[in-house]
Amino acid sequence: MFETSISQHNTPILRVNGKIIGNAVDALRHEMRAQIEQGGGHLILDLTDVPLLDSSALGAIIATLQALKKSDGRLVLLNPQEAVQNVLAVTRLDTVLEIFQDEADAVSAFSRG
Repeated sequence: MFETSISQHNTPILRVNGKIIGNAVDALRHEMRAQIEQGGGHLILDLTDVPLLDSSALGAIIATLQALKKSDGRLVLLNPQEAVQNVLAVTRLDTVLEIFQDEADAVSAFSRG
């Protein structure tokens, strides 16, 4: 369900595969925490292969974002599918979260600060 790679700027890219609902939310929360600890407080969450997420998943993403902001960290989302993008728009989280459609743009966002 998870695969992590490290960008050229040493930012972890957490690639999620499958729906983030139910028990998968706890696994996502744990994995995000682990990657942030290893990645110095920054994380790219790749949602390319996530067709659906529930309100608990949104809560986990927002909680992670808030925790990172307190420590000058950063969370960006990469390439959410249309259904996920619609959920972000309806909940207006697309105005709070940084969302990129291209991995190079997401990675370079960290070098721009």
